[in-house]
Amino acid sequence: MKLEKQALERFLKDPAETIAAVFIFGPDEGMVHERANAITQAVLGGGDDPFRLTELGADELKADPARLSDEARAISMMGGRRVVRVGRAGDALQPVLAALLDEHRDSTNCLVVVEAGDLGGKSSLKRLFESVPHAAAIACYRDEGAALPALITAQLKAAGMEAERDAVAYLAANLGGDRGVTRAEIEKLILYMGEERRIGLADAMACVVDQAAIGLDDLCQAVGVGDLRALERQLERNLAETNAIMLIKVVAKHFLRLHQVIARVKRGEALDAAMNSLQPRVFWKALEGFKLQCRRWSVDSVAAALLRLAELEAEAMRHHQFADTLTRRGLMEVATLAGKK
Repeated sequence: MKLEKQALERFLKDPAETIAAVFIFGPDEGMVHERANAITQAVLGGGDDPFRLTELGADELKADPARLSDEARAISMMGGRRVVRVGRAGDALQPVLAALLDEHRDSTNCLVVVEAGDLGGKSSLKRLFESVPHAAAIACYRDEGAALPALITAQLKAAGMEAERDAVAYLAANLGGDRGVTRAEIEKLILYMGEERRIGLADAMACVVDQAAIGLDDLCQAVGVGDLRALERQLERNLAETNAIMLIKVVAKHFLRLHQVIARVKRGEALDAAMNSLQPRVFWKALEGFKLQCRRWSVDSVAAALLRLAELEAEAMRHHQFADTLTRRGLMEVATLAGKK
């Protein structure tokens, strides 16, 4: 069964003994790991009994499928419910987990916690855990909308700090790609502030830069200048590390910033002044590349690129299994628009 909203919050604090296994999955791996840790802590409490926790990898279970059932049946020497954690699961483990759920329908001695990445809407593991009454499925999508400012504010409040509205807005605009990264960046900001309790926009901008944009700046540069060879090299690297839809979103955000600057220049503003209007500012290492792109694009061609990127994101979400291929082709198409006024 699916766990959402209130049911999810209750389960994170008190995992029901009627649930034999929980499947935590999604594109936000930091959130997946955070929720798996919360559930494990809720079951084990503050105890340090090593016999109540077992961690298994997907490769271990592929080599020895019976290991999971053996661990789920094991009883702690000191008593108490056990936890078996399975990391980096994929659909190849569906038969193993289906057998476990069939065998352990009434088990209250152990909770199996399975972690996975973004497996797509047709995942057999996802369907399995959503369809079995004594199993639970928890989706972990990236923090966005009102959830992200709330997360930021709550973590700062727990540290005895508060942030001005524009500081929270800046942090929300530049974080959220991964729950673990978001929490680490906020913790860095807390350390940066020292004894000061109130965080302003300047503090947020000084400490937290646009990590997604900097990490994928070479990709945006290749698309923006129309360098197809460099783009192919970057895609090989970035698609191995980052979700395809996230790549599209980052490139689209980059083109929105290009559009803002180019529109100001068209109205007669100097290029440097127009770039200084951007919040956050262009990262210093990318300044010359950004200027070159501003000279290669017009307002109309950037608008055409943004339209194609919106279409591309919709296609990649609709046909998730082909997202990488669609992203390669789509970003190549956008790159060919560079220099076409």
